[in-house]
Amino acid sequence: MAESYDIFISYSNKDRQIVHKYAKFLEDYGYKVWYDVKGLYGGAKFAGVIADAIEASKLFVFFSSENSNKSEWTKGEIFLAQKFGKQILPVRLDDSDYEKSVMIVLLPLQYIVCKNGVSPGALDELQNAINKFIGEPPKRKELSDKKKITKRRWVKPSLWLSGFLSLFFAFFMMVVSGEYMINVSLSLFSMTITSFLCFLVCLYIVFLDQKWNERTMTMNLVYLLGMTFFLSYSIMAFGLCYISYEVFSLNYPSIICAVISIYALIKLMNYKKIGYFILWICVFLFSAGSYWWLMHSIIAPIIIAVIGSVCMLVLTGLLKQRYNDISMWSKLS
Repeated sequence: MAESYDIFISYSNKDRQIVHKYAKFLEDYGYKVWYDVKGLYGGAKFAGVIADAIEASKLFVFFSSENSNKSEWTKGEIFLAQKFGKQILPVRLDDSDYEKSVMIVLLPLQYIVCKNGVSPGALDELQNAINKFIGEPPKRKELSDKKKITKRRWVKPSLWLSGFLSLFFAFFMMVVSGEYMINVSLSLFSMTITSFLCFLVCLYIVFLDQKWNERTMTMNLVYLLGMTFFLSYSIMAFGLCYISYEVFSLNYPSIICAVISIYALIKLMNYKKIGYFILWICVFLFSAGSYWWLMHSIIAPIIIAVIGSVCMLVLTGLLKQRYNDISMWSKLS
């Protein structure tokens, strides 16, 4: 047979939206997967194609649902997998019972449950189950072996950059805010504390962040840049609050937005898509808030909105760059 596959996926076309996400995850992980991509298979002339694909696959994964358990095609695929002696892994998308005629095949088999949609836990469980059946993909295994002996990348350059960014943004925020013109000693103290705390956070990211080696170095640098920017903004703005209540009332909304941005950035760098959407919301909040903070000036919101949108579009492009054959964008959950 000309072509072989790691996994054949059997499912109902009515479940394609969720099943295709699982299939895409397995492909991105490195497995060679056969599945009905466009929902075209269902006629007799495609039966031979399906039979060949099942025979050429190491593992048969059946996504069990109310729809697939009523399907004559999935039932036939299960019987073919049994006939060819394939290992079968049922994945239950709901609590519906197997079709009676295939119970004798499926009931003795260990299955996994993915009833809550495409969640990180469900993806991990599916990946681990498949690894036990057929092992990791060859490329992934090579990468895993390398990771065991690979030290954290670009540590010294990252530390130098962290120190520079911490000092630069602390000084930049002091000058832009005009705090030094109000109280020199307080502004210098705030700048010192700001740069020190920013550098401590960068140290944590560089040395202790468990996903440091999983991300591209470009994304790690974006992480350090974003953290020092928003953290320095938050601390310097907080320093202004000690000058007077009027200054505090003017600055606390921007501090809240900056803290939300830090939270969103942490989520994003831990592969949570919610962080990406919150950052877009923060662009809007900073843009809208600047109109109020700067006494109803329309120029500032326009400039901030444009700069923020450009930064987010650049970030989107970086997230979609592939690293070890997988983009960070595709790993977001």
